[in-house]
Amino acid sequence: MIFNPKLAAFRLTEPMPTHILRDYSEVVMNPCFRFRRKLALLAASVFLLSLAAAAQDISPPAPQRLTLHSAVLNEDRTIWVRTPSGYDRGTIAFSVLYLMDGPGHINEIGSTIDFLVEHDRMPPLIVVGIANTDRTRDLTPSHSDQKKPDGTIANPTSGGGDRFLDFIQTELIPEVEKRYRTSCYRVFAGHSLGGLMAIHALITRPDLFNAYIAVSPSLQWNDKKTLHQAQEFFATRAQLGKTLFFSLGNEGNTDNPMGQAFDQLRQTLAAKAPKDFHWDSARYPDEDHGSTVLRAHYAGLRTVFAGWQVPREPDDGLPGGGLAGVEKHYHDLSQQYGCAVPMPENVLNSLGYQLLVLNKLDEAMAVFQRNVELYPGSANVYDSLGDGYEAAGKLDRAMQNVEKAVAVGSKTGDKDLDQYRAHLKRVVAAKAAADKAAGPK
Repeated sequence: MIFNPKLAAFRLTEPMPTHILRDYSEVVMNPCFRFRRKLALLAASVFLLSLAAAAQDISPPAPQRLTLHSAVLNEDRTIWVRTPSGYDRGTIAFSVLYLMDGPGHINEIGSTIDFLVEHDRMPPLIVVGIANTDRTRDLTPSHSDQKKPDGTIANPTSGGGDRFLDFIQTELIPEVEKRYRTSCYRVFAGHSLGGLMAIHALITRPDLFNAYIAVSPSLQWNDKKTLHQAQEFFATRAQLGKTLFFSLGNEGNTDNPMGQAFDQLRQTLAAKAPKDFHWDSARYPDEDHGSTVLRAHYAGLRTVFAGWQVPREPDDGLPGGGLAGVEKHYHDLSQQYGCAVPMPENVLNSLGYQLLVLNKLDEAMAVFQRNVELYPGSANVYDSLGDGYEAAGKLDRAMQNVEKAVAVGSKTGDKDLDQYRAHLKRVVAAKAAADKAAGPK
């Protein structure tokens, strides 16, 4: 590869997004390319300077609190909504995860989602966390007559699960879809009694959600009534295009009804699962009923979004088939999930910079231009296209696109606006130097 000093030194004053940093550093530091020592040192400088700048903007999205009056439940309900980073600056619609016990889990599952998104293992999601009022009422599908030692009913309000699902279906989901940019894919996630409700929702309203995550589901509830209903459901269901992940912590380490019910559901699905029904399960014997949630959410999200990552070539780390391969991958995901799955801006941006590093300028330009077509309201795509033109020595076109980045960024309040302005200043200076060196025309 011919050493390209412009490419090696581009944007030393501007931090790259972390996904570009990762791909850029992996490519330039790969020994199979045998770059000059100077290029490696300059790339390391880019990496270190950008890390310092990126560290200034690492705060996770803060959930927003909403109060929704429910006519179905005859009470006000508190809802916490966590939107993806940059949501307010974009136009893309997102899938939604509806989370039981919202306040206790929304930040935990939100950080897990952020981590998996950063590593291209799943898409960003809107998380809707539902706070409890009467948890036992809402998260139990059937009424239990179990009594305390003194003869009183242990859970007198239990059995309101179907009304709670009515609230979600007829009031909460419509309100969320009115307020936020949502796609057609929905995930239901619950822990303990919330996990019990995940199983109940799957077998009683299979069209309400696309995927279900049941962490330590309380399938022992009311003499395993929901388990028995699930066994009947799966015995007669020939086809079911849904996904289920369920797990258990150390609650099943000894022989008890909860562990027995978990194993029985596993055995039912292993013996006869409906066509197109994707399921997986896991035991975490070293985790207790509370600590198991983190590992189960991670595994559940990986199961729901299995195959999300763009396949890459082992020799250079580029997506298989280049831009056309990326286009096909997201087309196939759209078919799989039943919703339009656009190519993410960051994935294309990362591919463009990888191609620049490999000196594949024409391919890089095609990727950057495709990103402009898909995301004309993003300042970053114009700035990146400007980088491409700059690397190709076309400073006029570079300046035009970075000017566009500044204009769009000024209009949208882009957090990287100062970086675009610094980039423009550098391109203008480079063009002036080049014009001076060329002499009078």
